[in-house]
Amino acid sequence: MVLFSNLVGLFLLIAVGFAAVRLKIVPAQMSKPLSALLMNITLPATVFISMIQPYDPGFLGLGLAAIVFSAVFFSLFSALSLPLSRLCRVPDGRRGMWCCCATYSNTGFMGFPVAYALFGADGLMLAVFFNIPFNFLLYTIGVRMVCMDAPKGDAKGSFSLRTALMTPLNAAIVLSLIFYFGQLPVPDALFTPLQHLSNVTTPLSMMVTGMNLAQGKVSDVIRDRDAITSSLTRLLVFPVICWVGMRLFPQMDALVVGVTLVMLAMPSPAAAPIIGEQFNGCVQLGARVVFLSSLLCIATLPLVSLLL
Repeated sequence: MVLFSNLVGLFLLIAVGFAAVRLKIVPAQMSKPLSALLMNITLPATVFISMIQPYDPGFLGLGLAAIVFSAVFFSLFSALSLPLSRLCRVPDGRRGMWCCCATYSNTGFMGFPVAYALFGADGLMLAVFFNIPFNFLLYTIGVRMVCMDAPKGDAKGSFSLRTALMTPLNAAIVLSLIFYFGQLPVPDALFTPLQHLSNVTTPLSMMVTGMNLAQGKVSDVIRDRDAITSSLTRLLVFPVICWVGMRLFPQMDALVVGVTLVMLAMPSPAAAPIIGEQFNGCVQLGARVVFLSSLLCIATLPLVSLLL
C-alpha cells in the first residue's frame, strides 16, 4: 500500500503536467527546455547527492548485484526482442526500432526519480549502479538495432560512443562514485544548493512526462499495432520475465529486487527516437512507442509493483 500510494502521487504529478499543456497554462514547447534542465542539472545533482553517505562494503555487494542484473537482463531482452518482433509480424524498416523500444527502458529520466521516490537514497544508489551497463548497451547494441531500419548502403550519421557516454548525467555518476569510495567531504556551501536542486528532480520529471504526453495524438498511436505490441512487451512481458528470473535468487536482498524490477518496468527510453533520427531509423515508430508506453505505464507500473 505504501508503494501504491507513492505511485499515485507520482502519477498525479504527471497529470499536472498534462493539464498544464492541455489548458494552455504553459506552451507545449516548454517541455524541451525543462527536459534539458532536468537531464543536465537537477538529475545529475540528485545522483550525486544520493551517493554522499558513509561507505558500506556490504552495500557495495548490492551495487555489484544491480550491475550484474542490469547487464544480464538487458542482454537477454536484446536476444529475445528480434524473434518476438517476427512473432508480432513487425515489417522491415520498423523492426529495429521496435526491438530497441521493447528492450530498453527509461532508466534515467523516469527510473531515477521513481526509484528515489519509492526506495529513498539507497534505492537511487542502486539505480545508479544499475544504469552503468544500461548506458553502454543502449548506445551500442541499441544503436545497431535502430540501424537495421535504415536503407541498405545508407551511411547517415556517425556513431560516437564517446559522445554518447560523455553526458552530465554520466559525469555525475562517475564523480559520485569517486566521492563515495574515497569518502571525500562535501562543503555545506556546495551540498545545500545541490540538495535543493535534487528536491526538484522528481516533481519536475513527472510533470515534464505529462507535458510530453499532452503533445501526442492518442488516435494515431492506438491504431499503430507495432507501437502497441512494442509497448506491451516493454511494460509487461519483459518485467514478468525479470520477475521470474529474480525468483531464482530467493536470498537476494529485497531492495535489489525492487529496484531491478521497477527499473525494468519503466517505459521505452526517450533517446530511442533521437537515435533513430541520427541513424535513419523509424523515428515515427520510436516516438509513438515512447508516448504510448509512458501513458500505459500509469496502469502497468502499479500492476508490476504487486509482484514485489
